[in-house]
Amino acid sequence: MHFLLLLFLGLLQLVSAARSGTYYAGWPVGDSTWKTTDTVFQRETGISRYRLFQADGLIYKYQLDFEVTERQGEYASTYVFFDSEGDEYYKMVFVTGTHTLNFNSGDPYIQQVKVIED
Repeated sequence: MHFLLLLFLGLLQLVSAARSGTYYAGWPVGDSTWKTTDTVFQRETGISRYRLFQADGLIYKYQLDFEVTERQGEYASTYVFFDSEGDEYYKMVFVTGTHTLNFNSGDPYIQQVKVIED
């Protein structure tokens, strides 16, 4: 009986790990208009559109807004955005909708997005 429980828990972890992943974004800094993501990216990350622009705030120079149409985790999803310098920016998302990430970077081009299911 314990063996079946351990097997079930192991399979559950594999399924959860399979849905988490890192995906190519290729998002340059532009204007404040929304850009649509492709269907594969949207299916895998839940992000349907984004806008990355220079905000020139008092603290942060760049702003990334992104629209989540489907949360990837059971309770939440943590999005990790990687810029061209290799810096990582984290945003935990509990609900669908528009989310904002403000940050500073020497090269703010977003190369990859990692989704961690929480």
